[in-house]
Amino acid sequence: MTAPRIFIIRHGETEWSLNGRHTGATELPLTANGEKRIRATGQALIGDDRLIVPSQLAHIYVSPRKRAQRTLELLNLGCRDRLPWQKQQQTQPLDIRTDAKVQIEDDIREWDYGDYEGLTSKTIREQRSKSGEGPWDIWRDGCPGGEYVDWSLF
Repeated sequence: MTAPRIFIIRHGETEWSLNGRHTGATELPLTANGEKRIRATGQALIGDDRLIVPSQLAHIYVSPRKRAQRTLELLNLGCRDRLPWQKQQQTQPLDIRTDAKVQIEDDIREWDYGDYEGLTSKTIREQRSKSGEGPWDIWRDGCPGGEYVDWSLF
């Protein structure tokens, strides 16, 4: 028996990721190039002779963000069951390759940038400098109106 493995796949390119804007809760579609690159990634990494063998997948967790869900669709894993965000099965998959269940999991959603949502790191640094705050480190300072890391939990 082989050891279990975990694969973490980030969503494809959006307009904001392309230009460096922090994206958490804002729903943005993938760019055409983002969709093209995810399809190519799926072809390169997924298959019976590839890194990710669909028949060996046990469970798939996906963020509630539409860009993450679209990324999963484009990877073309060949899921037997309809995806949870689809009201009905679009069409019966022609190439069923996995019985893995897909679960939307809020705990793996993107970071909540709060007041920094949609801003670049440069803009955040400039704003903090003008208000007399020190350099920004997301892991130390978090995001006003959003999340921060509570290191006491570790």
